[in-house]
Amino acid sequence: MVQPPPAWEPDEVTLGFAMVNEPSGETRELPEPTVLATILIAVETDRRAILNRFAGSFDEEVDAIASLFWPFLIVHSGPDASAAIFDGTGVWKRTFRYTLLPPMDGVQPLLDGALAPTQYLAQMRGLTPHFNRDPGSEVLTVEGFLPLDPPLLFDVLSQSRFRSDPQAPHAGFLPARHDVGWYHDLVNQMRSWLDRFDGDLQRLGAIRSGIEKISEATRQRLDDDYRKADLDSQAKVEAALAAAQAEIAELQQSHHAEVVRHLEVIRRTQGTVARHETAISTSGQLAFRATHRRGDPAPHVARSRQSQNELRTAHRQLAASRQAIEKVHEAQRAHQERAIGKVVDVEREGARALAEIELFRDDYLAVAAELLQTIDGQIAARSTQRNLLSGYFLPLPSLSSARVIWFPLWMATLRSSRGTRQIVFPPMQVRAGVGITGALRRLFGGIVLPLEPRTAQFDKVLRPTMEAALARDPWLAAATAELTRAADVLVDPDVLARLQEGLISLRKEGWITEKQEQEFYRVYRDRAGRRAGAAPPAAARAPGSPPPPAPVGPPADVAPPT
Repeated sequence: MVQPPPAWEPDEVTLGFAMVNEPSGETRELPEPTVLATILIAVETDRRAILNRFAGSFDEEVDAIASLFWPFLIVHSGPDASAAIFDGTGVWKRTFRYTLLPPMDGVQPLLDGALAPTQYLAQMRGLTPHFNRDPGSEVLTVEGFLPLDPPLLFDVLSQSRFRSDPQAPHAGFLPARHDVGWYHDLVNQMRSWLDRFDGDLQRLGAIRSGIEKISEATRQRLDDDYRKADLDSQAKVEAALAAAQAEIAELQQSHHAEVVRHLEVIRRTQGTVARHETAISTSGQLAFRATHRRGDPAPHVARSRQSQNELRTAHRQLAASRQAIEKVHEAQRAHQERAIGKVVDVEREGARALAEIELFRDDYLAVAAELLQTIDGQIAARSTQRNLLSGYFLPLPSLSSARVIWFPLWMATLRSSRGTRQIVFPPMQVRAGVGITGALRRLFGGIVLPLEPRTAQFDKVLRPTMEAALARDPWLAAATAELTRAADVLVDPDVLARLQEGLISLRKEGWITEKQEQEFYRVYRDRAGRRAGAAPPAAARAPGSPPPPAPVGPPADVAPPT
C-alpha cells in the first residue's frame, strides 16, 4: 500500500528506500513486498547468527520491525540562501571554537605614530608575545550536524533525487529533538559567529597590512641611511687619505734632507779614514826603513800613532752617522704608519657605522617578520575555524523550497533477557547478479540478498553510528522503540501475504532457494500466530495522513517525547 503524494506539503522531500538502477539510466523503486521480504530475512538471519554464537542459550526474539523516516531539517539562511542541514534526532554533534582576539590596546599607537626605527623595533618586539598569547576561546556545540569528513552529509544529499512516497502502510516518522525555532536560533548564532570571524579577519588583515607598510617604509628608510652613511664614510676616507699623503710627502722631504746631511758626513769621514789608513801604512814603512838604515824611527812612529787615533775617531763618527740615518728611517716609517693609521681609523669608524645600521636593519626585519608570522597564525587559525563552520552552509538550489528531507530507514527491535538491541538498515540499492561482497554478507548475516547499502558511507558510518546512538542515547532509544512498535509491519493484517509475495519474487530471481522461502515464511507465520492475541499498537502515521509537523511547523508543534 503506497501513500498518495503529499501535495499539501510541498516543502517536504521523502526519499525512496530500495532503488533499482535500470540499464537505460532510469531509477525505480523495488516493489514493497520484495523489500519487506528482504528486510525480514535479514533480521531473522541476524537473530539466528546471535543464537548460534551463544550455542542456543540465547532467548532473543523479534519485538518489532518498521519502516521509519529520519528527519533532516533544512534551514535556509544568509544572502546567498545557503542552507544548514540538521539531523533532527541529534545523533551527531560538532563542536566549533572561536578563538578570542588578544587586547589591541598596544597596536593602534604603533599604526598611528610616526616613530623612529628604534621605537618601532621596541613596540614590535613587545607585540609579538602579545599576539602569541592564547586569550581563550568560546565553544559552540551544534547538535545534529552530519559529518563532512567522512562525507556522510554529501552522500545523504546526493540521494535526494531518489524521491518517493512511503511504501509501508503506516511508516513511522521520527520526531525532531527540538522545535523549529531552536534550529533557527542556532543558525542565527552560527551566522553571528561567521560575522565575528569576518570582523576579526578584517581587523587582523588591516593590522597586518599596516605593520607590513610600516616595516617596508622603515626598511627603505634604513636602506637610505645605509647609503648615506656609506657615501659619508667614503668621503671621510678620501679626505683622511689626502691629508695622510700630504703629511707623508712633507715628512719625506724633511727626512731626505737629514739623510743627505748624514751621508755627507759619512763621505767626509770615510775620506779621513782612507787618509789615515794610508798614513799609518806609510809611517810604518818609513819607521822600518829608518831602523834598517840606523836612523831615528820615532817621528814615523809618532805619526802612525796620531793617524791611528784619528782613524778611531773617524770610525766612531761613521757609526754614529749610520745610526743617525737608521733613526731617520725609523722615524720616517713611524710617521708614515701614524699617517696611514689615521686613514684606517676613519675607515674603521665608517665600517662600524655601516655595520650598526646593517645589524639593526636585520634585527628590525626579523622582529617585523616574526610579528607578521604571528599575526598570520592568528589569521590562519580563525580562517580554519571559520571555514569549518561555513562549510556546513551549502548552496542547495534543488532543495530551495524544501524544509525537511525524510530519510528512509528500516529498523528492527529485538529483545532478550540481556536487554534490547536495534538493527538499522540504511537506504539500499539492488545489485545485478547473485554475487555479493563480504560487507553485505556481514550485514545480512551470511545470507545472499539482492540489496546493498546505497553508498559506502551509509554502510560504514551511518548504520553503525545509528546503532551505537540507539544503545547509548535514552531519548533516541525511547523515541525509536516507541515508533518502531507503533509502525510495526508484523502487526499488519496482510503482512504474511506481502511477505509471501516478496519471498516468491526473491526465489524466482535466484536469491533464495525454495527451502529457504518455505522456512522464512513458516517462521514469520508462527510468530504472527504467537502474537495474534495482542492488539496491534496505533500507527505512527496512518495511510494517507500527513506526517507529523514536528520538524517543519511552528515551534509549538514540536516537542521531544519524554
